[in-house]
Amino acid sequence: MTTNINIHLDFSTSGAEAPLKFEDSIHDRRDSSTEGKEALAREIFAELRKAVNLADYNKLLPETDDLMKSGTGVTRSDAMAFLDMMNVPALWLEIQNTFLDLRYLLGQARAYKDLEPVGTTPISDSLCAYLHFEKMHNLNLSMFQIVKIQDLVVRLLHEGFSGRLIEVDYDEEGWERDLKLADAKVGLKKLLNSGELSRTEHDEIMDALNAPAKSSKRSTVVKYRNRLAHGILASVDYPEIFTYVQDRAGEVMRDASGTEKGRQYSIAVGRSKPEFTFPELYEALVDYMVHIAEMLNKLRHVPRLQ
Repeated sequence: MTTNINIHLDFSTSGAEAPLKFEDSIHDRRDSSTEGKEALAREIFAELRKAVNLADYNKLLPETDDLMKSGTGVTRSDAMAFLDMMNVPALWLEIQNTFLDLRYLLGQARAYKDLEPVGTTPISDSLCAYLHFEKMHNLNLSMFQIVKIQDLVVRLLHEGFSGRLIEVDYDEEGWERDLKLADAKVGLKKLLNSGELSRTEHDEIMDALNAPAKSSKRSTVVKYRNRLAHGILASVDYPEIFTYVQDRAGEVMRDASGTEKGRQYSIAVGRSKPEFTFPELYEALVDYMVHIAEMLNKLRHVPRLQ
């Protein structure tokens, strides 16, 4: 049985002669239950609230300077300098777009979180479940984007030094994976010692690269990101809907002399508290973003990287 879904939106503004009206219709070949229709309606209303509030949430997030603003640059004499002149601006564009995407994703995550009905859980309320999973989807993507920015910065440095900062095999597929921050710092030191890089420029770049490490919330971001990328998902807000894995280490049992004589294991059905809360992760990401923005703004003023 076909179901017709009719949507009517009226925008009433103080002082306007008449409200603006918009309509649309969607035809669904399936006929859902009354509960299903109610759940869909609640989700649509929540999405509308999220869309209206999103701009306010984005305003609260850190921003960078104009990363595409042209600078003085430097005179390049390297045989491959023509590639530097094309790739350095391209990397800045990619970095800027990734930072903007990070702000958009994190703003959405916060908007979804604040719409979760008070006193509910994803198990007790279908709208809470919908908002929670949308919140986590955007939060987790933002975690990957903030790491990607740092990877792109290493590529920017590599391109700014004519592809000679880090030794890589360009004939090997996926050579970009070999661009590591630690190796970039070693490369900068070598160029400094050889006289190809001035002390002033070296120190400016290093000062910028060290900015993210100054974040007091960095350990939280790194800990969650490592679980997200390499392990069992850490529980956020609602531990009852996340996977719980039994501890293999167990509790060490020792004799009077302190020698380990065995291990004791206890079987648990799950956690009573989440490993992280959304406000905790959001605060950590925002603080880390402030330092990421500082790094990018400082690097943008390095002539070689303009």
